[in-house]
Amino acid sequence: MSIVLLSLALSATVANVTPPQAEGTAQAEQTIVVTGTPLRDTERALRACLARTCPPNEDIDASLAHAENLFVAGKYEEARATSLASIGRNRRYAKAYPVDVSDLYRANSRLAAHLGEGRDYEWSVGAMHRILASAFPRTDGRVIEADFEQAEMYATFGRLQLARQVLEGAQKKAAEAGRDDLVSIARVRQAWLYHLGGDDWLARQALEKLAGDRAPTGRLARLGAMVVLARLDRKAGDIGSSGALIDEMRAMHLRQPVLLFAPQVDLHPRLSDNNKSELDIGPDGNTRISAPIGTATNLMATDNFEDRWIDVGFWVTSDGKVSDAEILRSRGPTDWTNELMRSIAGRVYSPIQEGTYRVERYSYTSRWMNVTNTRIRQRSPNARIEYVDLTASPPAGTR
Repeated sequence: MSIVLLSLALSATVANVTPPQAEGTAQAEQTIVVTGTPLRDTERALRACLARTCPPNEDIDASLAHAENLFVAGKYEEARATSLASIGRNRRYAKAYPVDVSDLYRANSRLAAHLGEGRDYEWSVGAMHRILASAFPRTDGRVIEADFEQAEMYATFGRLQLARQVLEGAQKKAAEAGRDDLVSIARVRQAWLYHLGGDDWLARQALEKLAGDRAPTGRLARLGAMVVLARLDRKAGDIGSSGALIDEMRAMHLRQPVLLFAPQVDLHPRLSDNNKSELDIGPDGNTRISAPIGTATNLMATDNFEDRWIDVGFWVTSDGKVSDAEILRSRGPTDWTNELMRSIAGRVYSPIQEGTYRVERYSYTSRWMNVTNTRIRQRSPNARIEYVDLTASPPAGTR
């Protein structure tokens, strides 16, 4: 069981990556080759689909597959151009193909986030949510999951009150639908918002209440609350709850690891302590890292955020430790990665039945913003690291 029930629409396979063998571990006997469809093949498939005027759902599947391949190849702008072109062709079919068109907007939102296109990110999430809310009953699981994504989007912009309102509505819908699993997710995320807002006392009160619920229907919320409480405790230097959580998870014999803790990341160690960031791994399992640069009197970004990303590969051992973390591929200067790699190496995962190899993409970016009273755009002074798991799910169009 995992508290991560929602996968990113932009998950993709990584072409031509062979993970190294971990010496002296059970993984050393495994041979894992992660492969993907060549970029030229997905481009050819999309062109062939368009040439024969394929149905909208086939167009969307081909577009997503090619956009994902472009993203993995580091061609972010081309990937976004592909998704936007497909949106232009297929948005009028939202009523006939609501799931397919909403997936297209969802994928575009992730591409926009990695490029720092905040307005496009917000617009795409909003469009995805409207399509699903119009097509299905309010208590449908797809609508409730779209609520979660909308709340997450608001949280990344610091609109915590809006995020709370969306989650409260999602919890009510889930309760009406008898979806105890989605009620649990909503309750844990609401508690996490207190932490994001700086009120750890309220966060702990809510999480401890959830963690103390021994009812069968509260098992998912209990587990999620225990995970988040352990993260908060480790940040405060208390590892006691982490030990208890690890013991409980060991008894569950999980096949996929759940991230329990990651050390703080300082994107800019040259700055004062007030400008330090922290690795924010929310109860959805997604990673977000941000740190302010400069001061209120210096709003110009002090770094280059164009075309900078890395793919990180590492083993998660059966006891939940990270082994052999390394940068497999990169684009642009990697001077921003030292603290991130240290954090990855220091992660604590839940124990699993056997070790597993992971590949994750991290993009170093900053959101675009408009200069007051002009149409000029400039990068925000707040650096961000956007994340996507490249080994989590099959490519679009294969489900």
